[in-house]
Amino acid sequence: MTSEQQTSSCRVAQALEIHRSIAACSDRLTRNDDVHALTAALMLPCYQAQLGRLTRAMSSVEQSELMSLLIPIDVR
Repeated sequence: MTSEQQTSSCRVAQALEIHRSIAACSDRLTRNDDVHALTAALMLPCYQAQLGRLTRAMSSVEQSELMSLLIPIDVR
């Protein structure tokens, strides 16, 4: 694997991890009204901004790879 491929793979993996954090915050906000929901409310915009910056820095190939991992295909 070349250095460029490793960087690309790393960015996609990082974006997936941030997306998971966004999903976890959203889930916490819809389920609870406790201190963790407050933390989620404070962190959610940070994660969203971080994901936006990262995806803007990605190539179209990286963005396509990320989208293919995020959108499940319905095979019915």
